[in-house]
Amino acid sequence: MSEGEEVTIGGVCDAYVLPEHRRAGGRPGLIVHVVRMLHECWCGPDAALVRPGHVLLYGYPYPIWRVARRYLDSEMVRDMDVLFRELAAPGFRPVPLPGSCVVEEHAEVRALGDEPWRLVAGGTPFGLVRDGAFLDWRYARHPQREYRFVVARDAGDGRLRGLAVYRRGGYAAVTDAGLLCDWLCPAADDDAGTALLHGLERRGLADGAPVLVGVLPQNDPWFLALQRKGWLVGPPSHFLVMNSFGPEVRWLRDRWRFTLGDSDLV
Repeated sequence: MSEGEEVTIGGVCDAYVLPEHRRAGGRPGLIVHVVRMLHECWCGPDAALVRPGHVLLYGYPYPIWRVARRYLDSEMVRDMDVLFRELAAPGFRPVPLPGSCVVEEHAEVRALGDEPWRLVAGGTPFGLVRDGAFLDWRYARHPQREYRFVVARDAGDGRLRGLAVYRRGGYAAVTDAGLLCDWLCPAADDDAGTALLHGLERRGLADGAPVLVGVLPQNDPWFLALQRKGWLVGPPSHFLVMNSFGPEVRWLRDRWRFTLGDSDLV
């Protein structure tokens, strides 16, 4: 795999076997045999059912992590540290809106085309292509959940400078929060990031959410920048695990930009 190449990856959303069938097929158990067949059919250059196959599978297999590591050669990428902003803290006030930006909420994102992805593509060595079509499929057309798109635009010419995806819900042990599901903002555009945070905090307050919660890689510049703007870091509740069928996991770990939106957790 080379820089700039488009590839496909797979997310493992769930894995289970009825208790009475767990030992079917002999050791190490039916679930391992099923996942190995998944790998053979859909992954790697020699995938049986699709060409080319996925270059990696990823997921969050906390309950069966030892099984995944021992029998499937799964590797841990990193802990998913939680970023949070306490909206219910005494005297809380949203960060001020920079004069160079206006912030608004949108329901329609498909029409944005490639604009959202162009904001971060240059600083994303490896990551899902988050263009208007993806945002529309992943969020706007979700059959069960309602998401809001917080958009930062230039106060002068109206061009898109940042986009964040918000939903009221729960994540792990936090049962009621405003969830930062996605974050598309150039690392160098501090005003746009501040405008997005202003919009997210205003939305969370309007919803009565006691806290905002999000996840970004520890090596993403915004992971530290959000802390400088009042966000705190909490202990991880999940860790990211993958099976690579091409690039080394270390290479991917240092380059993969992900958010909660990459998962099925929100």
